[in-house]
Amino acid sequence: MHNLHHMDFIFQTKLGTYSLDAQCEMLVETGYQGLTVSAWSQKLDTLDRVKPRWGLDVGAVYLIYRQGLESFVINTVESLQGCHSIELALDSGKGVTDMDRKILEKILPIAERRGIEIALYPHVRYGMQTTSEAVQLCEAFNHPNLGIVFNGYHWYANQEQLLEERLQAVSPWLKQVNIAGCRLSPLGWGGVATIEPLDEGEMDNFVLMGALSRLGYRGRYIVSWAGKVWGEMSLVILSVLRKPSVRWNNV
Repeated sequence: MHNLHHMDFIFQTKLGTYSLDAQCEMLVETGYQGLTVSAWSQKLDTLDRVKPRWGLDVGAVYLIYRQGLESFVINTVESLQGCHSIELALDSGKGVTDMDRKILEKILPIAERRGIEIALYPHVRYGMQTTSEAVQLCEAFNHPNLGIVFNGYHWYANQEQLLEERLQAVSPWLKQVNIAGCRLSPLGWGGVATIEPLDEGEMDNFVLMGALSRLGYRGRYIVSWAGKVWGEMSLVILSVLRKPSVRWNNV
């Protein structure tokens, strides 16, 4: 049995950002169990009210580290309420740098003290792009509060390939999985790939989910973009996730 969450990016448009209450109401109406909130949200200090009012879990806060953001990152880990997981994208330079390692050295003791999980978020065109780099950091730090997010879009955009091998390598630290449609295209993020609704693009999310099922994954799925009317496809996925008898043997 899996929970289905949605990232709050879909609520951020050029016309403005939906209020947190509006986001929650829409997610409840369409059958989601939680959401991921951006660290730059103006409502970060009200996350502890989401569960009592809406019954939704704030599964994670998405946070980016770049040079100059040390204080912001440390303060976020130190002050976070209503959530016990941070998705951390590292972008201090080309590849993983000593600055990335130093920020982890600073925040992991805080995370351990406060019971917060730090899940590394490989991100195309950032410093830490691949699952391989995230695994290397987890192996080097060997810290119980450090894990990894597997994002299907970024795995596909980076063309890491070898899906089952990459999932197997990540599995000791796997905390959650993000899904979206994806198409390799210079029109997409960073000139690499588009982020699309679940039922569009080149990547088959059911193949990814089948591989995760065979691996024994039981954690939550986070949708980056459900698509039309909150995505009939996301509701199809939700209904399938609710059927523990599904084995994905033919995927």
